[in-house]
Amino acid sequence: MRHHTNPVGTEWRWKTDNADDILREALENHYQMIKQFRGVPGVQADKLAEGMNAQHCALSLVGEPIMYPKINDLVRLLHQKKISTFLVTNAQFPDAIRALIPVTQLYVSVDAGSKEELKRIDRPLFRDFWQRYLDSLEALGEKSQRTVYRLTLVKDWNVDQLEGYISLVKRGDPDFIEVKGVTYCGESKASTLTMVNVPWHEEVMEFVSQFVGHLSDYEVACEHEHSNCVLIAHKRVSEQA
Repeated sequence: MRHHTNPVGTEWRWKTDNADDILREALENHYQMIKQFRGVPGVQADKLAEGMNAQHCALSLVGEPIMYPKINDLVRLLHQKKISTFLVTNAQFPDAIRALIPVTQLYVSVDAGSKEELKRIDRPLFRDFWQRYLDSLEALGEKSQRTVYRLTLVKDWNVDQLEGYISLVKRGDPDFIEVKGVTYCGESKASTLTMVNVPWHEEVMEFVSQFVGHLSDYEVACEHEHSNCVLIAHKRVSEQA
């Protein structure tokens, strides 16, 4: 959901840093922060040592990581260092999804079940945003790797679009579906969200129960109440395990 004031665009038009520079500086900054915990009461030495050995990288949160022209180079470098890659895309760049080399786990944000609600929630920049959305989900379904739909429920906005979501799942056939309640981060000029829009965990569970009831190939894998999140897994995942 584009409720922030960071730079946005339909194409890459910024300075392009080399992938090796990004990784090197990211690791240096990470380790510098970890070092600050040396000597802090309660910090366990073995956990501190773990922190000095980065194992996972989240290519997500702010912005659209798949727009970065050298994203495949960055992924390769991370994997060479035995660092897993967790990438989230906003389902507006289907060609980039197809061109992306395998990451450890590829997420697509599925923020709405209809064209009208997607326009209201995400405020997309492309005129053909809905077709791009559908094409992105189909591109995800073509990937030979672990794939995930991320559904962020916003009360009074997108929780009543069950049929639309069901249709979208069939289009992309993801391995997992992560359903979570939206997190309220305070007042912002870029967003009209309030605490009223945050669903209770019981409401998320009720949505998931109805959702899975219409998806014969999926089942609830686990839930985490504190995170207000539920994980749905395709039955083929448990069969492979």
